[in-house]
Amino acid sequence: MALNDQSWPADSLLGRMSTRTREGILELGTTVTYRARQQIFRQGEESHRVLLLLDGLTKIVVHTELGRPVVLALRGRGDLLGELLERRHPANVVTCTPVLARSISGAQLQDFFQRNPDGWAAMAGRLNAQLHASDARRAEFIAYPASARVSQALAEIAAAHGVRTPDGWELQAALTQPEIASLAGVALATCEKALRRLRRSGLVRRRSRRIVVGDLARLTRFGLLERQNPSQYGICDPDVPHS
Repeated sequence: MALNDQSWPADSLLGRMSTRTREGILELGTTVTYRARQQIFRQGEESHRVLLLLDGLTKIVVHTELGRPVVLALRGRGDLLGELLERRHPANVVTCTPVLARSISGAQLQDFFQRNPDGWAAMAGRLNAQLHASDARRAEFIAYPASARVSQALAEIAAAHGVRTPDGWELQAALTQPEIASLAGVALATCEKALRRLRRSGLVRRRSRRIVVGDLARLTRFGLLERQNPSQYGICDPDVPHS
């Protein structure tokens, strides 16, 4: 009941469920823990279980045919990891922080959803939101300059997975520059230039291995301004589209 009474992110699977359905799903499976930087699922691996995240942050990583790892997304509290219908994982799942979760068999979860149709509705809503986010991200790759995509990616991560501190919003994940570049869909060199500009502007800074966003609203406005008029910042990178 203590878990059920928690405030879950509104857009997560648990946040979309009714109190009764959330109470039921939290009773499924067994509690498991993982260390930071531990691999939970391996791309191509067969599995018959899913994980319901109760605390912590993970990243979804795909290894391309060229062997380059690409970070597709971050997943946190209240989200479901793993394949409910398929048996082989299309991506790697790696913890960014220590993680607490419920390990549930795919068959047990399917049976639960059959007995609780509103659970399926919550799952469909979550998947639909992820699809919309994916479509919006693809549109940004074409329409927006690279530096705007970097600032927007950092703003979204800080808003969804940041921790409020006296210095600003600290990202829970210790993301590397290549990981930020892949989340923003830009080349590494372009990401490095964008991060230098954001640091010079006082919008972000490094603390240990983590990024701190000093002013989240200002960082979001920065990205919007660059979308509207990228030439005012003197962008001349060859992979930066102009419209």
